Formats: sequence, structure tokens, C-alpha cells
Amino acid sequence: MLLSRAKKAHDPLRLTMAFALWLTALIGYAFPNSADAQLPGLGGGPPPAQPKPPPGAPETHAATGGEQGGAPKIEAQIPEDPLLVPDEVKKQIGSSRTADEDAVGTLVEKDIDFYGLWYSETSGDYKFQTLFPFWAERTQPGDRSTFVGPYYQRRSEDVDVDVAFPLFWHLREKNTYTTVVGPFAHQESDGENGGPPTHANWLPPLFFEGKTSDGGGYLHIPPLLTFTEHSDSDGLNIIGPLFCKWKGGPACDLRTADTIDLGIAPFYFYGRERGIDGQAGSEYEVIPPLLHYYEYDAAKDAETNLWGPFLWQRDREGEVFDIFPLFYRNWGPNHDNTTLLPFFHYGTEGTSHLLVTPLFVEAEGNEGESTFATWGYARYRGRTEYDMITPLFHWYRDPDIGLDTKLLFPFYYQTSSPRQDDLVVFPFYAHFKRPGLVESTWVTPLFEHRHGTTGWSTNVYPIFFSGRTYEDTHVVVPPIFWDFATPKSRATVVFPVFFRFSDKDSIDQVVLNTYYGEQSVAGGTAWEFHLFPALSFGASPTGHWWNVLYGLAGYTREGTKSKMRALYIPITLSE
Repeated sequence: MLLSRAKKAHDPLRLTMAFALWLTALIGYAFPNSADAQLPGLGGGPPPAQPKPPPGAPETHAATGGEQGGAPKIEAQIPEDPLLVPDEVKKQIGSSRTADEDAVGTLVEKDIDFYGLWYSETSGDYKFQTLFPFWAERTQPGDRSTFVGPYYQRRSEDVDVDVAFPLFWHLREKNTYTTVVGPFAHQESDGENGGPPTHANWLPPLFFEGKTSDGGGYLHIPPLLTFTEHSDSDGLNIIGPLFCKWKGGPACDLRTADTIDLGIAPFYFYGRERGIDGQAGSEYEVIPPLLHYYEYDAAKDAETNLWGPFLWQRDREGEVFDIFPLFYRNWGPNHDNTTLLPFFHYGTEGTSHLLVTPLFVEAEGNEGESTFATWGYARYRGRTEYDMITPLFHWYRDPDIGLDTKLLFPFYYQTSSPRQDDLVVFPFYAHFKRPGLVESTWVTPLFEHRHGTTGWSTNVYPIFFSGRTYEDTHVVVPPIFWDFATPKSRATVVFPVFFRFSDKDSIDQVVLNTYYGEQSVAGGTAWEFHLFPALSFGASPTGHWWNVLYGLAGYTREGTKSKMRALYIPITLSE
């Protein structure tokens, strides 16, 4: 009974120790430096040492750049069941438990003592004792952990811990040491894998400083707007309005950096980038208060320099000098342009030139074409010709296609060429002709006649429309008469007294209160006539019928079958 109670009491004591270890690990992981040096974990003892090789086994050495291991003497064997999961692995699946938390040096048999607040467990070289909740200690080969009130201590080969919760923490994991006193944290390491030593000093949120494993470091002082970070190949420094960002060197130095941007925001900005050969590259300079911008690109041999209203530019194609917003000049091997607003612009390119003034425009092209334009007259002479007299008269000629067009806006328009011949005297007469295709004539906007290869049409808007398109014809006198005919059908309406619709198989016709219908059926034609509502009669190839008042009296014969109606009652006469 006492042993059973001891086993039950063992669980909360182990949980108490685990809680203290977890708090220590949590604070340790809150202060890693940028060199990825981790605060030590606080689990159980160190992992068991590798077993020594049996006597006579060959000694193995790690090759340069490789991993230590013996040369295999036999071919590797595949296990019988490669999918079998070992029991130790099964225990860790689905939990954060690691093998470091397991007790070391235990035997199958345990010696447990439990007397009220006192609990003791001994198994081989493993021993755990506690006077709950004031004191607890665990010892195992190469590892001892002690918990006294708010103080926790651990000593082992790879991990040392001293914690006076919550004010003081001193941790070691192999060659990495971490100390936390209140809000201050310090961490240092002798270096990993032969790398340089690293350290970190933090006083959140006021001060952060450290040295990283890549040879760089950082310094952050938020109250002073200071942020610096650098490595052997790049970095960023920000101190208030001062900034510098670079690549290709350990420091912000124009002599060593390949790419650098620096300045005093928002007053001065400068940047430079070395070229592929280490010499030629590009650079820029911006001074917003002086309206200054400078840029140079050695690869393009291009340069821009702006000081207030003055702009200089240069590249392989030429140069530019401007004084905004009145004077503009650019020149090069084959061009030269000068503008003085609002008085004139003069430019040349090859054998061409252009002169623009407030009074006129004059230009000549490389092929001898010339243009002259002023307020009331314009002329162009080249492959085509154009004249304008006042903004109303325009005359355009294209000798290559025989085109001649005249326009006196808005009364007269005439154009002629081998492809068209148009004449408009607005609003009285218009004639449009496409030789061999279509020709149309208008007399005022109301009368139109059009004829061509597909048909003709004559319209008097909006009272008469007639025409033919291929074999289809139409005549419309709205809103009284409509007639549309095709080779297969025709529709005629004289509203509201006459309606006739026909095609190759049927005819439907309404005249006032009469209806006549005819339809092709097997053996001939079936027809019917209605005089609404008094009389109706009809016939088909197999019989005939008649009705008075739609059944008051009537007779029907269909082949040998016949019947009559009297007072709307059908009476069969023969079958």
C-alpha cells in the first residue's frame, strides 16, 4: 500500500521539476543573438556516450571535410522489416518529449521511500529525493539537478544552470553562456565549428548589441533612433536622419564597398555602384533643398545634372542644356534643336529643318518635301499635295492613286479617283459612286435612290420605301402598306383591312371579317373559308364540311364517314 502511494506521489513531484526546467528554457530561448547561438536546453542529463569499439577493432579517423566513421568491411544489410518503428521512437511521436529527459543509470528495480512530504527514489546510479514543495534533487551519472524554493541549479558535462526565479538566470550549453539579470541579458560563445566568438547584450526595449558568427554584428538603440547591422560583406547603419547601406565590404566605406547608398534624410542622398570591371559603374546624388539631381552611368556613358531650373544631359547620342521653363537646347552628330518659349523653335536633323514661330510654321524634309502654315493659309508639297485657305477650304491631291479631294466646309465636298467619284452640295444634293459596284443619289436628305450589283432601292423619307436585293423585294408605305416578297414566300398588309401571308405550302388571308386558308396535304390541297361568325366551310381531297354559327347546324364528310350537327349536337350518319 505504501509503495502504491509512493508511485502516485512521484508523478506531481516530477511535474514540479519539469515546470521549473521549462521556465528556464523559455527565458533562455527568448534571447538568441543573430549568430543563431541557442540558449541551453534544460532537460535531463547528457546523451549517453558512444560505446567503445571492442578490443582489436581498427581505429577510425574523420577524413578532411568529412564525418568520422570506420570504413565498412561488409555490405550494409537491409533490416527484415524496414517499416518497423522502434519502441523508443513510438514513445516520442506526438509529443515534445526528447531522449534528454529520460533518466540515466537506472535499473529495473527501484527503491522508493515515501513519508508524508518526503519522497525518495533510487535505481542503480539514479537517485531522486524531494521534501515537497521546499526541496528536490536528482542525481545520475554526470548530471545533478537541485531545486530549493525559487532557486534551481543543474550541473552536467554539457549543461549548467543557475536560476533564482524570476530575477537571475545563468545558463551554459556546451560553449555558450547566457546570463539574465532582470531586464538585462548577456550571451557569449567561443564560436561553433571553428568560427569566431559571438556575444549579445540586450536591455529591452532600450539597447541591443551583439557580434554574429559571420564576423558581423549589430547595435540597436531605439530611443536614439539608432540601428546598425553589418557582416563581412554588407550592412545598414541608421542614426537619426543619417543612413548608410552597402554591399561588398565590412563597413560603410566608399573605398571598399561595391554598392553604397548614404545620406541625411531629407537633405542629401548619394549612391554608387561599381561596374563589372570594378571601376566603371553608376552613381547618383540628390540634394532636395537645392533642387539638385546628378546621375552618371558609365556603361551607357550617360550623365544628368540638374541644379534648380538648369539641366545638363549627355550621352553617346548628344547633349542637352535646358533652362526651365523657357529655354531648351539639344544637339548631337546629326541633329540640333533650340527652343525659346514663346518666341521660336528651330531644329535640324540631317538635311531637314523645322522653324516654328507664333506667326507661321515652315519645314523641309530629308526628301525635299516642304510645309508652310500660317493662320489663314497652309501648303504642303511632297509625294502628295495639300492646300488650306482659311480653315474652311481644303484641297488634297495624291497623284500616285489619282485622288483629288476638295472641301468647302460645310457646303461643298468633291472627291474623284479611279475607285470613287463623290459630290456633295449640302443640303440639296449628293452623289456617291463606286464604279462597277454601287451608285447612290440624294436629293435633299429626304429622297434617295441607290442601285448596284446586288439590287436597287428608292426611298422617300419617311413615307415610302421600295427596293430589291437579289431576288427579294419590298414596298412599304407606313403605316398603311407593307409588302415583302422572296422566291419562297410573301407577306402583304393593307392595315387594317387586308392581311395575306403565303409560302410554297400554305396561304393565310384575312379581309375584314373573312378568313381564307389553304395548305398542301397528302393527295392535294385542303382549304377553308370563314365569314365570322355566321358561316364557315371547307374541303380536302377526302371530304368536305360546312357550319352555320360554328355548329348550330352543320355537316361533315370524311371518306365514308359522315355526321351532322343540330343545335351544336354531333349526330353520326355513317361509319
